[in-house]
Amino acid sequence: MKKIRLGMVRADTHGYYYGIMLDKCDPLVLQKNDYVVHHYASSIYDAESLSAPRVPGFEITRIYDEDFARAQRFSETFGGRPVPCRKLEDVADGVDAVAIMDCDGGGGDHLKFATPSLKRGIPTFVDKPFASTLKDARAIVRLARKSGAPLFNASILTYVPAADHFKSRFDEIRKAYWPLPAGVSEAPLLQGVVKGVGGAFSQDLSGKAITGGIEDRLAYIIHGVSLALNLFGTGVEWVEAMGALPLEYLHLHLHNGNDVVILNTSTDVFPETCSFYASAYSRFGAVNSPPIGDPEFLGGGQKIMQMFRKMVRSGVAPVDYEDFLEHIAVVEAAQIAQDKGSRVELNTVWRRRG
Repeated sequence: MKKIRLGMVRADTHGYYYGIMLDKCDPLVLQKNDYVVHHYASSIYDAESLSAPRVPGFEITRIYDEDFARAQRFSETFGGRPVPCRKLEDVADGVDAVAIMDCDGGGGDHLKFATPSLKRGIPTFVDKPFASTLKDARAIVRLARKSGAPLFNASILTYVPAADHFKSRFDEIRKAYWPLPAGVSEAPLLQGVVKGVGGAFSQDLSGKAITGGIEDRLAYIIHGVSLALNLFGTGVEWVEAMGALPLEYLHLHLHNGNDVVILNTSTDVFPETCSFYASAYSRFGAVNSPPIGDPEFLGGGQKIMQMFRKMVRSGVAPVDYEDFLEHIAVVEAAQIAQDKGSRVELNTVWRRRG
């Protein structure tokens, strides 16, 4: 089968992270150009051997980054095959699909980056967060619907297999090991806690606080929201938020009756890690997840790229666009809730124009 010619936008850590799953690279050049990705994706015994999962069927043919030197280094990592582009519009020339990558950004430039490919009807993947505002998120979706280009967005925490494994344990606390009253067969509701990493980089190495707005933290906060909705269900009814940092503590109430609290406190408690943890509680007990972190993320990244490949070949988006729009709506409602100091119904955000 003919390989999918992929144009990639942004040569950051996520560009390398997904890139090495999709195309061949030189491991030692990867080590030079992105040590973090090489660390998690290589054999501890051999720097020249990569252990990251592969998703065959792609060839990266173009790379654009606002810093042209970064695009050149990315191309170097992949044997000089991807053409470094000086203009954003050029990344969509002669390709079958475009992937917009984003490791640390807040999504404020995703509408700009997605516009050239979507206007041409090219299948497009937009990394997390889908956008920094619901207004921009809806604009991206409108572009896709107008041109008919299939569109996909995902956080690894929505698809990481470790979360699926933890979720499979919920039956342990849904049913009791003793006789139940007549008419009661299982615990219908759960309460959950997700330890996110939304406080990442809230302090520098000296311990001094780093100030910044929501977009500086959204790249991390969106993962906690994604894991919460993955584990406890979509369909958020209302949101509460508080804390000294933007969205430091979130409380989501779901239409299915479940409640989940997301802790976006500093990752300094767990230095040198990017691990999430989750707990679920019912009237019959509790279960706690193992770390869901960098080693586990690889399986989630692989699944996302497999879904992207299927979308490109079929022309059909893998999930309803409302699924990933909800994540941005939750963040927007939470910002309002924190400013107001009171609960915000998600319907009020959905009804806003934009």
